[in-house]
Amino acid sequence: MGFKKINSEEIKLKRAERERQEEEFMELWRHTTCFTGHRPSKLGNCYSLKHPTSLLINEKLIPIILDLINNEHVTRFISGGAIGVDTIAFWTVQKIKKDYPNIKNIVAKPFVHQDAVWTNQETLFWYHKMLEVADEVINVEDVSGYNTNESNIEYGNFSNKKMQQRNEYMINNSRCIIAVWDGTKGGTGNCVSYAHRQMHSPESRTLYRLNPKYDFELEISYC
Repeated sequence: MGFKKINSEEIKLKRAERERQEEEFMELWRHTTCFTGHRPSKLGNCYSLKHPTSLLINEKLIPIILDLINNEHVTRFISGGAIGVDTIAFWTVQKIKKDYPNIKNIVAKPFVHQDAVWTNQETLFWYHKMLEVADEVINVEDVSGYNTNESNIEYGNFSNKKMQQRNEYMINNSRCIIAVWDGTKGGTGNCVSYAHRQMHSPESRTLYRLNPKYDFELEISYC
């Protein structure tokens, strides 16, 4: 088998391109925050954005988001598009965009038909409105490196692995994580655990945790 001969100039160009891509990624990473959190069933069934728990989470998120914008230079916010904290977080950022129009409000969907089994009409309305007004919608199952390749799962349909890969995508691309988490096992717990395992990052991540068991008290840690 023959090998293509690459001269020193080509090697320099390839190295320069790789370094440019890494620098671009790190620049975005430093300015990005993602959200993770429980579904309504763990938050008093707050399916409506007007539910008292939804309003309380919104109230608790605002000062954290403003601090990240003004003091940590965060300009990109990624939410996962799910019912519950994801939706509350997205619309909280969207309100703040009125005063900070430069920030980007991004949705990272785990798969195309995320809303396929949802039946609540208010939930569906705000979900589709969210996709309409978002600055960017990312379908994670289409992103290189996050394809599940599950032979028994059709493209666009639900799988637990796709949910986890969406979480990993958000963590991998964010320096800061805001988690509404009560400490129990589940998708949010897995997401937080994954963040703590990412020790290879050249810079540490900051985790802002709001604990529903203690009136959403804020705890800040580093991972």
